[in-house]
Amino acid sequence: MREIKAQTLCREAFRPYGDFMDLLHVKQIEAKPEANNVFAPDLVTLHLDGRMPASACVARVSECERIITALEYHQFTCEGILPLDGDIDIFVGPSSFRVDPATVEAFRVPQGTFVKLNPGVLHGRQFVVNTPAVNVLVLLPERTFGNDCTFTMLEGEDRIRILP
Repeated sequence: MREIKAQTLCREAFRPYGDFMDLLHVKQIEAKPEANNVFAPDLVTLHLDGRMPASACVARVSECERIITALEYHQFTCEGILPLDGDIDIFVGPSSFRVDPATVEAFRVPQGTFVKLNPGVLHGRQFVVNTPAVNVLVLLPERTFGNDCTFTMLEGEDRIRILP
């Protein structure tokens, strides 16, 4: 039987096989330690089928007032959400391709649970549950926020508080 020893992961040795990134220590996020919701899009792309590449994005969400102030949806694409190091609350509304705050519901997502949102589903930032901050992996087609994102700010009575 052949035996091999695991090497330290470094770019030079791993380059023939692909690439890697520490998604828990992203410089764009670490540069804003005071922010309660920082999003770093398109950190690593994956060409899965020759069309639009998938993109690994990271959001760091921290303790804040649990009020939904904005909604978004993607007309053509799904979105994947995976809390890496803590539980989060997400909010969603039916896939109607229109903004109706009255349809929004909230769900608790345990650490390590992958959530797929269908096209058209209302959603937005995540909220931490029992930890000061959570890193969240977000999977989207590359450049989704530039070419398939309808974003609406909520004002006054349309805003929604998520109870703990």
